[in-house]
Order: sequence, then C-alpha cells, then structure tokens
Amino acid sequence: MTDPATLAAWDQRYLWHPFTQMADWLDEEPLVIAEAEGCTLVDTRGRRYLDGVSSLWCNVHGHRHPALDAALRDQLARVAHSTLLGLASVPSIELARALIEIAPPGLTRVFYSDAGATAVEAALRLALQYHQLRGEPARTRFASLVEAYHGDTLGAVGVGYSETFHRFVAGAVVPAVRLTPPHVFRWQRGMDAESALAAALDEAEQTLAAHGPTLAAVIVEPLVQGAAGMWVHPPAYLRALHELAHRHGALLVADEVATGFGRTGRMFACEHAGI
Repeated sequence: MTDPATLAAWDQRYLWHPFTQMADWLDEEPLVIAEAEGCTLVDTRGRRYLDGVSSLWCNVHGHRHPALDAALRDQLARVAHSTLLGLASVPSIELARALIEIAPPGLTRVFYSDAGATAVEAALRLALQYHQLRGEPARTRFASLVEAYHGDTLGAVGVGYSETFHRFVAGAVVPAVRLTPPHVFRWQRGMDAESALAAALDEAEQTLAAHGPTLAAVIVEPLVQGAAGMWVHPPAYLRALHELAHRHGALLVADEVATGFGRTGRMFACEHAGI
C-alpha cells in the first residue's frame, strides 16, 4: 500500500470531498481509512475509530461480515456486472424475489438504483409517469416535509431543500409544497404531543386540499427525518399522510434510505404505521 504521507498528499491534490469545505479540509491532515471490521474503522496509521454513522447510513451489518464477503467473492468469480437493459441476471432476479417477500404489502416489483438520491429520482419519475399514463397531466408537483432531505441531485433537491448545501442550485429546481411535521409544532411552538399532531394534520389537510389536483406524490422520510436533526414523528402522522395523499389523488413515496432494513425495529419504518 502507498505510504500514509503520500496518500494524504494525493488526497489533498486530487480529491473533492462531498459536503466539505475544501479550504478547511486542506488545512489538516486527512483521515484516510485503510481497513475495517465490524463497527471499527482503521486508518493508514493504525488508529481505530467507531463507525458511528454506519459509513453514512449504508452499512447495516458492519464491515467485512463473513457471509456478505463470501457472497461477493462468489459472485466476482462468475461476473462482476451486466446490464439489466435488455438482459436479466441471476442475482438480480433472486434478490428481487427475496425483497418482495419482506416488503410491505402491495409492493410487487423491484427497481434497482445505486444511491439514495437516484432512488428518489426514480420514485419521482415513476409517480409523474403514473399520472401521465392515467390521463392526469396536471399532476406534476410534489409535497414534502419541512427540513426534509432526499439527496442532492436536482429532483431530490426540489423535495428536500437544505440552505447550507443547496442554495447555489435553488434557482434550477422546482420547490415542493411543504408540510410542517408535528416536531415543529411541539418543540418550536410549545405544543404538547397530541396538540402538535393535530395541528400538523390540520395543516396537511388544508395544504393538500389546496394543491391536491397538481400533486403527483407526497414524499416523506417515515418516522425519522435524519438530516434535519433526528426529528421524529409518530406512526399516526405517517398513517394519516398516507390516507390524505390517496384521498387527494396523490401517491405516497417513502424514502427509507435512513430508516429501512431494521433501523427502527421493523424491517421498514412504514410497517409501524401499517402501510
């Protein structure tokens, strides 16, 4: 392996890190990860760290899990990649079947993506095309929660705007209709939990009634808004949003990048709300 000093110099010379003020980054020696095991990361100088963010929410089972590594090695011995455009593949078929077996009722197909933002983009496009094919061309907008985060591609920015990261592209996106979650009413406006839920649902009802004919979908981070600061809303809110969206002819998109696959105690956070 290249020595630590050279790696640090190459990093600062050639890489542009996401969500990073590069001027600040260049003022310090970068922390370069060389290996990992379980919940532990190890840098090029042998120092060990707890991977407290699961490598940004992606690593559910820990690093170098024996079963996962064995499956990867087995697949690499067969084929590393083939397109699904005009072709099928053994692992994509088998995984799709396994995913549908654990997915909430009503989800019957798998569309693969390579990241959270692109998964959101695919869901938004599916919602748009669904309504177009149903003869509802006016349904071209989306509703999302205040302080939502759904990724950094342009469509995802439109439904999950963050001033810090997205202000320079704001003029290029169509902003979503915003719904205020119960957390804001409770902790910023001093309401108790029951009153906050009622206020949030009353606002959602009025907003969706006003914009309903133009909405393709309501998109939410179910139960937990992670990037907003771990804002939590009760299952009753999610369940009511699902019902309100459908009442006004819109779909509900659940962005479970941060909550799916067991992180909330169920396989998917939507299961807590029975949807």
